[in-house]
Amino acid sequence: MFQNPMDYFRGKMHASRSQWRSTMGGRPNPAPVPAREDVALLAYSYWEARGGQGGSPLDDWLRAERELKGRRD
Repeated sequence: MFQNPMDYFRGKMHASRSQWRSTMGGRPNPAPVPAREDVALLAYSYWEARGGQGGSPLDDWLRAERELKGRRD
């Protein structure tokens, strides 16, 4: 098991997201993005619910973002 839920997500995904934001040319983000810690905790819970087996950290992250954005609407 991971000591910290964020350890599950460390790697390429965060670097590419930062690069993506930096290429937006300073335009404002069209929709508020849920807090990174909230997304990480929810996505980690998906992984735990699977017993720590299978799945994809990226898929879990995107699913958690969609769910949290849906709660705001």
